Amino acid sequence: MKDCVVSIILPTFNHREYVVDAINSILCQTISSWELVLVDDASTDNTLHAIRSFHDDRIRVLSLNVNSGYPTAMNVGISVARGRYIARMDADDVCLPTRLEEQLKALELHPQVAFCGLNRYRITPGNKMYRDRILPYEKYKIETWENLMNNQRLFTDPSVLVEREKVLSVGGYRTFQRSGMDVDLWLRLMERYGPCVTVTTPLFGKRLEPGSLIFKPETALINQVPRVLAQQRKQSGSDAIARGEKIDLQVWLQAGLLAPTHAREKRSLLVGTAVACASFLDWQGFRIYFYHAWQMSATFADKLAMLMELSSKIIKRIRHNPYKPFSLSDVGL
Repeated sequence: MKDCVVSIILPTFNHREYVVDAINSILCQTISSWELVLVDDASTDNTLHAIRSFHDDRIRVLSLNVNSGYPTAMNVGISVARGRYIARMDADDVCLPTRLEEQLKALELHPQVAFCGLNRYRITPGNKMYRDRILPYEKYKIETWENLMNNQRLFTDPSVLVEREKVLSVGGYRTFQRSGMDVDLWLRLMERYGPCVTVTTPLFGKRLEPGSLIFKPETALINQVPRVLAQQRKQSGSDAIARGEKIDLQVWLQAGLLAPTHAREKRSLLVGTAVACASFLDWQGFRIYFYHAWQMSATFADKLAMLMELSSKIIKRIRHNPYKPFSLSDVGL
């Protein structure tokens, strides 16, 4: 392929329902100098058939024989990428048409940064997109290592655009666990190349699936690991992985390296999303998120607290709902 500037790496595992939307959103990009590297991570549904139905010479499909997790799939895609830049993307998300154009422009204006991220919309089960964050005044926001360490950042992990050589220079994705490895890579890039720049206009749609890894109890602990490792590197120049040490979450938890997690934090996220769906008359989405929030409430007291939180958030939405939703079709997807 001639003049490939951006290689979008899209790992997928059993995402037949959404991957077609993801691919179509790439085909709608306002620039054409890209390739899409789809890495199927041994899907057991019809995902592979769906992605092979696209006939565009900019699309390449790789298929892994064994399910290995997205960090391994990303490394496979990066290893064959032809573009100067790597764009990260998940199979159940979508890009707005100007995503790549705006990110390339941001990196041109901020050549000193490690990478470029994007603000995001949420996507409901009814394919409504909405903004659940107040937009900063500035178009570009510089975000630091400290912002990411404190989880006070605007950019979304699967929206990042970064030079391929920078990724390779820090060793690519580490594969010691299947979750949290984006943050592990971003922190290592920032340690070497400085802060990142985020395009504050949402140009990326992120689905929040109730059955996703984010809602599993152990995920909250696992996702803290990259930040502990980054702190180790700051203090001693290396971390447990570099030293070949085994990570035991329970040992780290007892040692105070990891903070205990509470189901109510995840439940609150589900409740908030249910209320957003209801305010947009997406009743399918409301039922899905309400059901999972209810199931996450183990005791009568938990269920009562959940209903009170739901009522409070509904009242707030009725009083003040500044976010007008739109459908994927409204932006040509």
